[in-house]
Amino acid sequence: MRDRDTIGTKFCAAASLSVVAVSLMGCASFSLKPEPTQVQPQAVAVADVPPPQDWVVRAPDALPTTDWVRAFPDSILIALVDEALRENTDIGAAYARLDAAIALEKINRADRLPNVLGSVDISRSEFANEFIADNTNLGLGLNASWEPDLWGRIADRINASEIASEAAASDIAGARLSITGQVAQNWFSLIEARLLVDLSERDIQTQERALRLTQRRFESGVSGSSDVRLARSSVAQAQALQASRKQRLSALSRQIEILLTRYPAGALEASLDLPELPLLTGAGAPTYILTQRPDLIAAERRLAEQGFEIDLARKALRPSLSLSGSTSASGQGLESFIDIDALVARLAASLTAPIFQGGRLRANVEVQEAILKQQLQSYISTVLQAYFDVENALDGEARLEETEVALRVAVDESLEAEKRLELRYTEGLATILQLLDAQSRRLSAEGQLISARAERLQNRVRLHIALGGGAYGDIPPDAFPAFLRDQG
Repeated sequence: MRDRDTIGTKFCAAASLSVVAVSLMGCASFSLKPEPTQVQPQAVAVADVPPPQDWVVRAPDALPTTDWVRAFPDSILIALVDEALRENTDIGAAYARLDAAIALEKINRADRLPNVLGSVDISRSEFANEFIADNTNLGLGLNASWEPDLWGRIADRINASEIASEAAASDIAGARLSITGQVAQNWFSLIEARLLVDLSERDIQTQERALRLTQRRFESGVSGSSDVRLARSSVAQAQALQASRKQRLSALSRQIEILLTRYPAGALEASLDLPELPLLTGAGAPTYILTQRPDLIAAERRLAEQGFEIDLARKALRPSLSLSGSTSASGQGLESFIDIDALVARLAASLTAPIFQGGRLRANVEVQEAILKQQLQSYISTVLQAYFDVENALDGEARLEETEVALRVAVDESLEAEKRLELRYTEGLATILQLLDAQSRRLSAEGQLISARAERLQNRVRLHIALGGGAYGDIPPDAFPAFLRDQG
């Protein structure tokens, strides 16, 4: 009988074995005594061969810490993530699936033991004839049956359910990682939305100031009515953009509330500014994600589980032995119930074997082998996608930094250009179109800079998710559930 702590121990041990591609090339059944198989996954070599270069500089502990959220200097984000890990329904459902997998494993382990059924019968007979005495009969019965595990079928079912429990445990890790990433990314998007709303407010104030200046020039006969209309149009456009940004702000607030299992009231307020981007000291080598990403570990465990399913399908072709025994007693003969000789006399054995079922059993073997091939191809695709995710995130680290540096220059230059053109417009040396164009360029550059800063933070979150969240071998005490930590 196993519990969550045992599952956690085996799950962490499974992480070191998740490079399943090599073993698959030699055996596809994963049983303790593997049998020959027709599965030939030549494409597995693609997933097994790492890229020629390492990722960045190898970190001292192989990968960034599992508790990577605390690397961001944002106490509100940390509190939101902690709440999500406690309350999120997807995580709760993952825990329930693990409980179900553990219960199924207990059911399969019970097949090793005999089944014993007891029965009690009481009957009362009353007669109208006074010469026949009424009587009460008490009957006791005991039936036992047991199937010896001749071919290892029961062991295979137990092993399959045990591996399914480990896969369910890795699903919990994956759900926690996914929800943490969603909360962090939506939080940074919420702050970005608030900053853009504030930028729109400043934009409206700027446009209104330009409108007042244009109206004074029009009243003085310096400008025409078309300039006033253009200024009014710019004010209206700025107001429309602000309304759109406010709508996005409310939607993002509700999205985070849903992740926290709160009512989506849009009441969550964002911080005043985005946090600083933590320093990235290293991302490890490409092969590390094979032992760190929960989705890869779960996929590898389910491949192993399917191997046992193939073995079970093959062993269904073999005979099965069943032993049964029963004893009963009634009336005054209750002493016969514990008579060993009577019990042995009722012992029976039966040997059954499939003779003709229309090819059903052999077709089931083919079905299970085909499912394994399908899962294997899916595993290879998942591995390649994992490499893709990390490479994209690492490439984004450099490209987004370049983008932010360039946008800061663009903001500074456009701001100076706007100041000069506003002064020239006041002096009558520039047109309203030139001023509005300068304002538009400056506002666009500021908005792009805000979005670039948020994107850098979100890209860092994507990198942590792509890496599997960190090394399971070095987990802070409060960063992961106890039953998913290695107790050994």
